[in-house]
Amino acid sequence: MSSNMLSPENKKNMPLYQVKRVWKELHAGPELCKRLLRPEIYDSWKRSYHYNVKHDMQEIAYTSPKHEFRKALENSKYLMETAIPVMERLSEFVKGSGFVVILSDANCVVLKIIGDKESIDWSKRSNVVEGTIWTEEKVGTNSGQLCISLVKPISIYSYEHFCLFAITGASSFAPIVDNGRVIGSIGMAASYEKVSYHTLGMVVAAADHIQSTMMLNRIFKYHQVITDSMSDGVMVVDVNGNITYINKKCSKILGLKLTGTIEANIHNIFGDNPKNKFFINSVTQGRTITDNFLVLYYKKKQINCYITCTPLHSSNPTDMGSVIIIRESERINSIVGKWIGRSAKMTFNNIIGNNLKFQEIINIAKITSQSDSNVLLLGESGTGKDVIAQAIHNESPRKNNPFIAINCAALPRELIASELFGYEDGAFTGAKKGGNVGKFELANQGTLFLDEIGDVPLDLQVSLLRVLEEKSVIRLGGSKLIPVNVRIVAATNKDLEEEISRNIFRRDLYYRLGVIRLIIPPLRERKDDIPLLIEHFLGLICKRFGKPPKRLSPQAMSNLINYAWPGNIRELQNLLESAIQLTLSEEIDCSFIADYLGLKYNQIQLKNNRNSHLKVLSSEEQLMLEDILIKNKYNKSKTAKELGISRQCLYRKLHKYNLLT
Repeated sequence: MSSNMLSPENKKNMPLYQVKRVWKELHAGPELCKRLLRPEIYDSWKRSYHYNVKHDMQEIAYTSPKHEFRKALENSKYLMETAIPVMERLSEFVKGSGFVVILSDANCVVLKIIGDKESIDWSKRSNVVEGTIWTEEKVGTNSGQLCISLVKPISIYSYEHFCLFAITGASSFAPIVDNGRVIGSIGMAASYEKVSYHTLGMVVAAADHIQSTMMLNRIFKYHQVITDSMSDGVMVVDVNGNITYINKKCSKILGLKLTGTIEANIHNIFGDNPKNKFFINSVTQGRTITDNFLVLYYKKKQINCYITCTPLHSSNPTDMGSVIIIRESERINSIVGKWIGRSAKMTFNNIIGNNLKFQEIINIAKITSQSDSNVLLLGESGTGKDVIAQAIHNESPRKNNPFIAINCAALPRELIASELFGYEDGAFTGAKKGGNVGKFELANQGTLFLDEIGDVPLDLQVSLLRVLEEKSVIRLGGSKLIPVNVRIVAATNKDLEEEISRNIFRRDLYYRLGVIRLIIPPLRERKDDIPLLIEHFLGLICKRFGKPPKRLSPQAMSNLINYAWPGNIRELQNLLESAIQLTLSEEIDCSFIADYLGLKYNQIQLKNNRNSHLKVLSSEEQLMLEDILIKNKYNKSKTAKELGISRQCLYRKLHKYNLLT
């Protein structure tokens, strides 16, 4: 057989009997088969022989059962949804040429055939129908199977098919690859005499189109999932104000019923209220904004939010616009507040004390925690007002929201207002760019602890009273009311009644803050709790510093119980922390305590268990030492024991008064 006979022109003009003769000769002569067939087709023929495919089949014998075909269609639903529009456009383009457009899945099952009446009639006569199976193992060499196994486009002419029933046609197929996996193929087939080398290019273009569409769909889906999982609102607006995209969170923040790619205009949504003009102009005029606080108005809703606006630049004017990120101020403030307010770690379980008067106060505090009424904690410094404030918060329904503490006495007079209420950009010289959020906003939905409330300047008390009454703040330099829902716990060591009589503290603010007033007793009125507190602090501090457990001598314990404790629990805690670190022995005796307290030691009452009479180290200490030394015949051990102090402490005092002999 001459190779000229198989030239492109001759192929197209060959009568069917001649095509059949060539096909038979190829099956009859392996050498001729190897010489005339392309390598990939020759290899396929060899595999077909290996699979024992009957090459003389006159019609395809393999069709999917109805239930399996329905399953194949269901499994390829996404492929078909994407490919069929492309197939329809391609079929329309080649209408009248005799070609059908074919879609197959990865298992070579024909899912869909599209064509005009003439081409569909031919495909039925040629066994190219939906539901047929064209695997190499069943029907031998064909372009649908071969493009999938080779993962490349291929055309097969009539006699190149392995089976007899297929030699009346010619086809071109290209694989469809999605995310690195072959999911099917698209091809064109017609009677062999209509063969055209343009069909391969057309199916490659169609496959590329399908793959690109799938990739874009995937990107859009990822984009949709990502933006919908964001806690911030995302909106894209073109230069005309048309909203081209909005995520679910943005719709929720703004109170809109819009999602995804939509047709709505920002002017129609926000244009009714002139207060939204700055926002509309910013997003439609391509301005760059970073975390600007804005109040938007939609219908009857007021939306406090932070806006970030980034322009979309493009050489195509129709693609220009802005991407807007909208963050709820309440949520941002809550997040910041939770981090800033992480100091609320104490609960009522951390409060030590069995004193009846103290327990009564704690029980009232527990009841108080369940309400939203303001609480005023009164008591000396160091009595644990801050601990009780934290416990009230952690016992309250607001426990998962911020606890913000501010020491009003620690801030300069001119900064208290900006710390409490916040300020706008440029509110005063040195103001941070973009402004600053105040403690009231940060504590929204939570608790604001105003420590040392008695030190708030009188002029600021008016502003504080207004916030408590109106439940909203206006930042310094601003004009917008920002609603806040805050529970106030205030504390002071001052006598506010006295401050009111001196016109230093406002009576109306006192009543507003002190809806519930708790007077925390000083430590000297809780002597029965001192051993419990000492035991608690010793264990806690030893563990913190990695020290072995320590204890107080009985005399040291007695001394501490009878001390006046002007610094209350804070003073006790500091004393024990120092003793644990500086005392080498396991027992802390009263000599260290006397040294630590210094002049305060004169106030300690020392009880002598042996003779039951009271001895006090006072201004007459020298005379008392002389008397006891004489009484004990200058025996230092007996003298120290009678005084209840160590020999080392006694020697220091003898040296001080020049009594050493």
